[in-house]
Amino acid sequence: MGVISQQTIKAENKKRLYQLISGNSGISRACLASVTSLSKTTVSFLIEELIQEGRIVDQGSIESGRKGRRPNSLSVNSRDCVIVLNWRRHEIWLSLVSAAFEIEAQERESAEPETLGAKALAEKILSFIRRYTEDRSVLGICITVPGMIDSARHQIISMVLALSEEGLIDEIRRLIPEYPISVLNDTACMAYAEQAFGEMEEDSYLYVNINEGIGASLVQNARILHGGTGMGTQLGHFSIDRNGKRCRCGNRGCLENRIGELALPERILENDLNIPLPGKEEGSRILFRDIGQMAGEGNGEAEKLIKILASDLSFALGNFITVLHPDSVVIGGMARKLGETFLEEIISDLKETGFRFFLDNLDIRFAGLGEEAILTGAARYYIDTHYNFQEDLTGKLFLG
Repeated sequence: MGVISQQTIKAENKKRLYQLISGNSGISRACLASVTSLSKTTVSFLIEELIQEGRIVDQGSIESGRKGRRPNSLSVNSRDCVIVLNWRRHEIWLSLVSAAFEIEAQERESAEPETLGAKALAEKILSFIRRYTEDRSVLGICITVPGMIDSARHQIISMVLALSEEGLIDEIRRLIPEYPISVLNDTACMAYAEQAFGEMEEDSYLYVNINEGIGASLVQNARILHGGTGMGTQLGHFSIDRNGKRCRCGNRGCLENRIGELALPERILENDLNIPLPGKEEGSRILFRDIGQMAGEGNGEAEKLIKILASDLSFALGNFITVLHPDSVVIGGMARKLGETFLEEIISDLKETGFRFFLDNLDIRFAGLGEEAILTGAARYYIDTHYNFQEDLTGKLFLG
């Protein structure tokens, strides 16, 4: 038991050092010892192991501004990377994210979910790896999805993706046996990125991701509720109309079916708004950015729609805030393209209808990071949560 405990402590300390180096390229051993409160001897020993394993690189001495011997600069090995596949309803993103959390290669292609089974996804991932990682070390593969991950049943539960293949996760695992694979909720990855790479000062916040569907992650004490599964906060399937349209989830009047991007045509028609919709023959869809652009050009009908969407969201948020009491609410996703009017209307509506005691000091704002934060957030979450420096992870599967 003592040996196992020592090995566990050692692995945790190595990961902690690695994380500090990845976020502070050029940091010295002495600084690491000061930050971690580990002895200089322990830090030197673990750093030497990480260097021997090829995880970090000693870049030589640096100018410290102090007298005496110059300390050596450490950085993560640029050969290490994580492959991230972001699976959306109409699009697939494949990216190579370096250990320093830089997106160094990316491909995007249109795809319909009905045509993408385990075999097609595995082939895309392996083909991407062959093209971009000849001289790289792949630490793992992350697959992000707009849905919940049921870790007990190895299932993806999504109202955005039309999933029909049984055992999809396990089949992908079988088809790609040589790398560890992590399947993550997209909103959880974006919430994690906001904390890791953004300017979040609060330790407790609700991250709302508004795209084709609606996702939310609650971060409490700097930890995501239920981790990266997306099982913790189902804002998208919070009902705002008990007599509303039946959702694929079984509920009625789900927020996702009222303000998600896929709901825009229906909302335009039901409110008799004079906003042109693309014809079926055009093969296109109306998007948040289209509505935002129209409103920015002075289109009053588009402004009405923005206010309607904001009102529905504020109703759901008011109830969630009363129950969860976060320090702030961060709104991410493509709905930001609706513009500042959307945010202003949400804040104004909440002041009118929300529980004032919980709203007085609540900060509501747009996310500071762009859409690609889902990629760096996934890579960072995987390394922080699942990657183990003491264990061979070949063939491992991590859900959430």
